[in-house]
Amino acid sequence: MKNLLLVLSLTVFCMAVNAQDKIITVQNDTIECRIISVNDGRISYEQKFSDNRIVGKSIATSDVLEYLRSGKNSSRNIFMSRQREIPEHRLLFSLQSGLTHSLTDYNNLKNVLVDQGNPASEIDDYFKKLNNGYHLSASAHYLLTPFLGVGADYSVAYFSSKGDFLVRGYAGMNLPTYVNFKMDEKLFTQFVGPSVLFQQLVGNSKKIKLSETIAPGLVFFREETRGNSYQIYWGEDGYYNGEAPQYYNVSNSLSTGNTFAIKGGLSVEYRISPQLSAGVAGSFTWAKLHKLSVKNSTGQINDQKLENDVDISRIDYGFVFRYNF
Repeated sequence: MKNLLLVLSLTVFCMAVNAQDKIITVQNDTIECRIISVNDGRISYEQKFSDNRIVGKSIATSDVLEYLRSGKNSSRNIFMSRQREIPEHRLLFSLQSGLTHSLTDYNNLKNVLVDQGNPASEIDDYFKKLNNGYHLSASAHYLLTPFLGVGADYSVAYFSSKGDFLVRGYAGMNLPTYVNFKMDEKLFTQFVGPSVLFQQLVGNSKKIKLSETIAPGLVFFREETRGNSYQIYWGEDGYYNGEAPQYYNVSNSLSTGNTFAIKGGLSVEYRISPQLSAGVAGSFTWAKLHKLSVKNSTGQINDQKLENDVDISRIDYGFVFRYNF
Protein backbone atom coordinates (compact mmCIF):
# COMPACT_ATOMS: atom_id res chain seq x y z
CA MET A 1 0.00 0.00 0.00
CA LYS A 2 2.82 2.38 0.88
CA ASN A 3 4.49 1.62 -2.48
CA LEU A 4 1.22 2.36 -4.31
CA LEU A 5 0.82 5.69 -2.51
CA LEU A 6 4.41 6.56 -3.36
CA VAL A 7 3.87 5.80 -7.05
CA LEU A 8 0.67 7.88 -7.15
CA SER A 9 2.38 10.77 -5.39
CA LEU A 10 5.28 10.70 -7.85
CA THR A 11 2.87 10.59 -10.79
CA VAL A 12 0.90 13.58 -9.57
CA PHE A 13 4.13 15.46 -8.87
CA CYS A 14 5.49 14.79 -12.38
CA MET A 15 2.19 15.86 -13.94
CA ALA A 16 2.23 19.05 -11.92
CA VAL A 17 5.81 19.75 -12.94
CA ASN A 18 5.27 19.05 -16.64
CA ALA A 19 1.83 20.69 -16.91
CA GLN A 20 2.00 24.14 -18.44
CA ASP A 21 -0.41 26.87 -19.31
CA LYS A 22 -0.79 27.78 -22.96
CA ILE A 23 -1.59 30.99 -24.81
CA ILE A 24 -2.63 30.73 -28.46
CA THR A 25 -2.28 33.99 -30.39
CA VAL A 26 -4.39 35.25 -33.28
CA GLN A 27 -1.47 34.24 -35.53
CA ASN A 28 -1.95 30.65 -34.25
CA ASP A 29 1.37 30.68 -32.39
CA THR A 30 1.45 28.72 -29.10
CA ILE A 31 3.20 30.15 -26.03
CA GLU A 32 3.92 27.59 -23.30
CA CYS A 33 4.16 29.37 -19.99
CA ARG A 34 2.70 29.86 -16.53
CA ILE A 35 -0.12 32.36 -16.55
CA ILE A 36 0.06 34.79 -13.62
CA SER A 37 -3.02 36.93 -14.17
CA VAL A 38 -5.69 37.77 -16.73
CA ASN A 39 -7.62 41.02 -17.10
CA ASP A 40 -9.56 42.78 -19.85
CA GLY A 41 -6.47 44.32 -21.39
CA ARG A 42 -3.51 41.96 -20.88
CA ILE A 43 -2.39 38.49 -19.84
CA SER A 44 0.70 38.37 -17.62
CA TYR A 45 2.78 35.18 -17.73
CA GLU A 46 6.19 33.64 -17.01
CA GLN A 47 8.38 31.63 -19.38
CA LYS A 48 11.21 29.31 -18.33
CA PHE A 49 14.16 28.99 -20.69
CA SER A 50 16.76 26.23 -21.14
CA ASP A 51 19.29 28.02 -18.92
CA ASN A 52 16.71 27.97 -16.07
CA ARG A 53 15.96 31.66 -16.48
CA ILE A 54 12.38 32.68 -15.73
CA VAL A 55 11.25 35.80 -17.57
CA GLY A 56 8.05 37.68 -16.88
CA LYS A 57 6.11 38.86 -19.92
CA SER A 58 2.67 40.03 -20.96
CA ILE A 59 0.52 40.06 -24.09
CA ALA A 60 -2.49 42.16 -25.10
CA THR A 61 -5.78 40.25 -25.04
CA SER A 62 -6.57 41.55 -28.54
CA ASP A 63 -3.64 39.45 -29.80
CA VAL A 64 -4.89 36.29 -28.04
CA LEU A 65 -7.22 33.77 -29.65
CA GLU A 66 -7.56 31.58 -26.54
CA TYR A 67 -5.67 30.44 -23.47
CA LEU A 68 -5.61 27.27 -21.33
CA ARG A 69 -4.76 27.13 -17.63
CA SER A 70 -3.66 23.74 -16.32
CA GLY A 71 -4.48 24.62 -12.74
CA LYS A 72 -8.15 25.06 -13.56
CA ASN A 73 -9.01 21.62 -14.93
CA SER A 74 -7.59 22.67 -18.33
CA SER A 75 -10.59 24.89 -18.94
CA ARG A 76 -10.57 26.58 -22.33
CA ASN A 77 -11.11 30.34 -22.27
CA ILE A 78 -12.05 31.99 -25.58
CA PHE A 79 -12.06 35.74 -26.13
CA MET A 80 -15.28 36.57 -27.89
CA SER A 81 -14.00 40.07 -28.68
CA ARG A 82 -10.57 40.22 -30.25
CA GLN A 83 -10.14 43.99 -30.10
CA ARG A 84 -9.84 46.45 -27.27
CA GLU A 85 -12.05 49.48 -27.40
CA ILE A 86 -8.94 51.56 -26.69
CA PRO A 87 -5.85 50.51 -28.73
CA GLU A 88 -2.64 49.89 -26.85
CA HIS A 89 -0.59 51.77 -29.50
CA ARG A 90 -2.67 54.76 -30.49
CA LEU A 91 -0.34 56.69 -32.82
CA LEU A 92 -0.09 55.33 -36.38
CA PHE A 93 2.56 56.65 -38.79
CA SER A 94 2.35 55.80 -42.50
CA LEU A 95 4.85 56.26 -45.34
CA GLN A 96 3.96 55.63 -48.98
CA SER A 97 6.09 55.98 -52.12
CA GLY A 98 5.88 55.00 -55.76
CA LEU A 99 4.66 56.25 -59.13
CA THR A 100 2.02 58.82 -60.01
CA HIS A 101 -0.04 59.66 -63.09
CA SER A 102 -1.38 63.15 -63.80
CA LEU A 103 -4.75 63.63 -65.50
CA THR A 104 -3.79 67.03 -66.96
CA ASP A 105 -4.79 67.34 -70.63
CA TYR A 106 -2.01 68.69 -72.89
CA ASN A 107 -3.78 68.14 -76.23
CA ASN A 108 -3.88 71.85 -77.15
CA LEU A 109 -0.11 72.21 -76.67
CA LYS A 110 0.46 68.98 -78.60
CA ASN A 111 -1.48 70.31 -81.57
CA VAL A 112 0.50 73.57 -81.61
CA LEU A 113 3.85 71.75 -81.72
CA VAL A 114 2.64 69.28 -84.33
CA ASP A 115 1.40 72.16 -86.51
CA GLN A 116 4.94 73.57 -86.34
CA GLY A 117 6.16 70.46 -88.15
CA ASN A 118 7.39 68.37 -85.21
CA PRO A 119 6.90 64.56 -85.33
CA ALA A 120 3.81 63.50 -83.36
CA SER A 121 5.75 60.62 -81.76
CA GLU A 122 8.28 63.02 -80.22
CA ILE A 123 5.52 65.28 -78.95
CA ASP A 124 3.67 62.33 -77.41
CA ASP A 125 6.85 61.14 -75.69
CA TYR A 126 7.48 64.61 -74.22
CA PHE A 127 4.02 64.94 -72.69
CA LYS A 128 3.92 61.29 -71.61
CA LYS A 129 6.90 62.04 -69.38
CA LEU A 130 5.13 65.14 -68.09
CA ASN A 131 2.07 63.03 -67.18
CA ASN A 132 3.99 60.33 -65.29
CA GLY A 133 6.25 60.89 -62.31
CA TYR A 134 6.98 59.98 -58.70
CA HIS A 135 5.25 60.62 -55.41
CA LEU A 136 5.95 60.48 -51.68
CA SER A 137 3.24 60.56 -48.99
CA ALA A 138 3.32 60.65 -45.20
CA SER A 139 0.51 60.67 -42.67
CA ALA A 140 -0.05 60.42 -38.93
CA HIS A 141 -3.28 59.27 -37.28
CA TYR A 142 -4.47 59.06 -33.70
CA LEU A 143 -6.52 55.87 -33.24
CA LEU A 144 -9.77 56.53 -31.41
CA THR A 145 -10.63 52.82 -31.74
CA PRO A 146 -8.83 49.91 -33.42
CA PHE A 147 -10.91 50.67 -36.51
CA LEU A 148 -10.98 54.47 -36.65
CA GLY A 149 -8.32 57.17 -36.57
CA VAL A 150 -8.04 60.91 -37.26
CA GLY A 151 -4.95 62.83 -38.29
CA ALA A 152 -3.21 64.65 -41.14
CA ASP A 153 -1.99 63.71 -44.62
CA TYR A 154 0.80 65.20 -46.77
CA SER A 155 1.96 64.17 -50.23
CA VAL A 156 4.09 65.57 -53.03
CA ALA A 157 4.26 64.54 -56.70
CA TYR A 158 7.05 65.37 -59.14
CA PHE A 159 6.91 65.39 -62.95
CA SER A 160 9.59 66.46 -65.45
CA SER A 161 10.31 66.39 -69.18
CA LYS A 162 12.85 67.78 -71.65
CA GLY A 163 12.61 68.21 -75.40
CA ASP A 164 14.04 69.91 -78.51
CA PHE A 165 11.46 71.18 -80.99
CA LEU A 166 11.30 73.23 -84.18
CA VAL A 167 9.36 76.46 -84.51
CA ARG A 168 8.97 78.76 -87.48
CA GLY A 169 11.56 81.50 -87.53
CA TYR A 170 12.10 84.68 -89.52
CA ALA A 171 13.40 84.92 -93.07
CA GLY A 172 13.34 87.25 -96.03
CA MET A 173 11.62 86.62 -99.38
CA ASN A 174 8.84 84.68 -97.62
CA LEU A 175 11.06 81.60 -97.34
CA PRO A 176 10.05 79.25 -94.47
CA THR A 177 12.78 78.78 -91.90
CA TYR A 178 12.78 76.83 -88.65
CA VAL A 179 14.74 77.37 -85.49
CA ASN A 180 15.46 75.08 -82.57
CA PHE A 181 13.37 75.57 -79.43
CA LYS A 182 14.40 73.80 -76.20
CA MET A 183 12.03 73.05 -73.33
CA ASP A 184 12.77 71.82 -69.79
CA GLU A 185 9.75 71.56 -67.48
CA LYS A 186 9.51 70.54 -63.82
CA LEU A 187 6.11 70.30 -62.17
CA PHE A 188 5.24 69.80 -58.49
CA THR A 189 1.88 69.28 -56.80
CA GLN A 190 1.66 69.13 -53.01
CA PHE A 191 -1.38 68.05 -51.01
CA VAL A 192 -1.99 68.74 -47.31
CA GLY A 193 -5.13 68.28 -45.22
CA PRO A 194 -6.87 66.54 -42.31
CA SER A 195 -7.48 62.83 -42.75
CA VAL A 196 -9.78 60.07 -41.46
CA LEU A 197 -8.52 56.47 -41.40
CA PHE A 198 -10.54 53.23 -41.36
CA GLN A 199 -8.86 49.83 -40.94
CA GLN A 200 -10.00 46.21 -40.64
CA LEU A 201 -8.26 42.89 -40.03
CA VAL A 202 -9.18 40.13 -42.50
CA GLY A 203 -9.03 36.34 -42.22
CA ASN A 204 -8.75 33.91 -39.33
CA SER A 205 -5.07 34.63 -38.77
CA LYS A 206 -5.64 38.42 -38.74
CA LYS A 207 -2.48 38.86 -40.81
CA ILE A 208 -4.10 40.90 -43.57
CA LYS A 209 -5.19 44.48 -42.96
CA LEU A 210 -7.31 46.74 -45.16
CA SER A 211 -6.94 50.50 -44.70
CA GLU A 212 -8.98 53.32 -46.23
CA THR A 213 -8.43 57.08 -45.93
CA ILE A 214 -10.40 60.16 -46.91
CA ALA A 215 -8.90 63.65 -46.73
CA PRO A 216 -10.13 67.09 -47.85
CA GLY A 217 -7.42 69.71 -48.20
CA LEU A 218 -5.42 71.99 -50.47
CA VAL A 219 -3.21 71.32 -53.46
CA PHE A 220 -0.28 73.67 -54.16
CA PHE A 221 0.77 73.77 -57.83
CA ARG A 222 4.21 74.81 -59.07
CA GLU A 223 5.60 74.63 -62.62
CA GLU A 224 9.15 75.67 -63.54
CA THR A 225 9.81 76.13 -67.26
CA ARG A 226 13.27 76.69 -68.72
CA GLY A 227 13.90 77.17 -72.42
CA ASN A 228 15.09 79.55 -75.09
CA SER A 229 13.33 81.99 -77.40
CA TYR A 230 14.32 83.13 -80.87
CA GLN A 231 14.51 86.92 -81.12
CA ILE A 232 15.50 89.69 -83.54
CA TYR A 233 17.41 92.80 -82.56
CA TRP A 234 15.96 95.88 -84.27
CA GLY A 235 18.27 98.48 -82.81
CA GLU A 236 17.59 101.15 -80.26
CA ASP A 237 15.25 103.13 -82.54
CA GLY A 238 13.38 100.05 -83.77
CA TYR A 239 14.99 100.21 -87.22
CA TYR A 240 17.86 98.26 -88.75
CA ASN A 241 19.45 98.82 -92.14
CA GLY A 242 19.82 95.42 -93.81
CA GLU A 243 19.02 92.04 -92.31
CA ALA A 244 18.34 92.28 -88.61
CA PRO A 245 20.58 90.20 -86.33
CA GLN A 246 18.87 87.15 -84.85
CA TYR A 247 19.76 85.41 -81.61
CA TYR A 248 18.56 83.02 -78.91
CA ASN A 249 17.61 84.29 -75.50
CA VAL A 250 16.92 82.44 -72.27
CA SER A 251 13.20 82.21 -71.56
CA ASN A 252 12.29 81.04 -68.03
CA SER A 253 8.96 81.22 -66.25
CA LEU A 254 7.39 80.18 -62.95
CA SER A 255 3.69 79.35 -62.61
CA THR A 256 2.05 78.83 -59.22
CA GLY A 257 -1.44 78.33 -57.84
CA ASN A 258 -3.49 76.51 -55.22
CA THR A 259 -6.97 75.03 -55.01
CA PHE A 260 -9.28 72.82 -52.96
CA ALA A 261 -8.79 69.05 -53.29
CA ILE A 262 -10.13 65.73 -52.03
CA LYS A 263 -7.92 62.67 -51.60
CA GLY A 264 -9.02 59.08 -51.07
CA GLY A 265 -6.80 56.04 -50.55
CA LEU A 266 -6.93 52.26 -50.20
CA SER A 267 -4.22 49.80 -49.12
CA VAL A 268 -3.82 46.07 -48.53
CA GLU A 269 -1.13 45.23 -45.98
CA TYR A 270 0.51 42.23 -44.34
CA ARG A 271 1.00 42.45 -40.57
CA ILE A 272 4.67 41.68 -39.99
CA SER A 273 4.08 42.24 -36.27
CA PRO A 274 1.23 43.69 -34.20
CA GLN A 275 2.82 47.13 -34.66
CA LEU A 276 4.29 46.96 -38.19
CA SER A 277 2.58 46.30 -41.51
CA ALA A 278 3.59 46.68 -45.16
CA GLY A 279 1.75 46.35 -48.44
CA VAL A 280 0.55 47.99 -51.64
CA ALA A 281 -1.50 51.18 -51.79
CA GLY A 282 -3.24 53.48 -54.22
CA SER A 283 -4.86 56.89 -53.92
CA PHE A 284 -6.73 59.42 -56.05
CA THR A 285 -6.47 63.18 -55.59
CA TRP A 286 -9.12 65.31 -57.28
CA ALA A 287 -8.28 68.97 -57.93
CA LYS A 288 -8.98 71.65 -60.54
CA LEU A 289 -7.00 74.87 -60.86
CA HIS A 290 -9.06 78.07 -61.33
CA LYS A 291 -6.38 80.78 -60.99
CA LEU A 292 -2.70 80.97 -61.86
CA SER A 293 0.18 83.36 -61.11
CA VAL A 294 2.94 83.63 -63.74
CA LYS A 295 6.35 85.25 -63.38
CA ASN A 296 8.94 85.59 -66.18
CA SER A 297 11.57 88.01 -67.49
CA THR A 298 8.95 90.34 -69.01
CA GLY A 299 6.76 90.74 -65.94
CA GLN A 300 4.47 89.12 -63.41
CA ILE A 301 0.75 88.30 -63.31
CA ASN A 302 -0.91 87.41 -60.01
CA ASP A 303 -4.01 85.25 -59.55
CA GLN A 304 -5.07 85.36 -63.18
CA LYS A 305 -8.47 83.67 -63.58
CA LEU A 306 -8.23 80.94 -66.20
CA GLU A 307 -10.68 80.80 -69.07
CA ASN A 308 -10.95 77.03 -68.58
CA ASP A 309 -10.15 75.18 -65.36
CA VAL A 310 -7.05 73.01 -65.50
CA ASP A 311 -7.48 69.48 -64.18
CA ILE A 312 -4.46 68.67 -61.97
CA SER A 313 -5.93 65.48 -60.49
CA ARG A 314 -3.56 62.54 -60.10
CA ILE A 315 -3.44 58.83 -59.29
CA ASP A 316 -0.71 57.59 -56.92
CA TYR A 317 0.28 53.94 -56.50
CA GLY A 318 3.14 52.11 -54.81
CA PHE A 319 4.19 50.60 -51.48
CA VAL A 320 3.10 51.60 -47.99
CA PHE A 321 4.56 51.00 -44.51
CA ARG A 322 2.62 51.61 -41.30
CA TYR A 323 3.91 51.56 -37.74
CA ASN A 324 2.03 51.92 -34.46
CA PHE A 325 3.72 53.74 -31.57
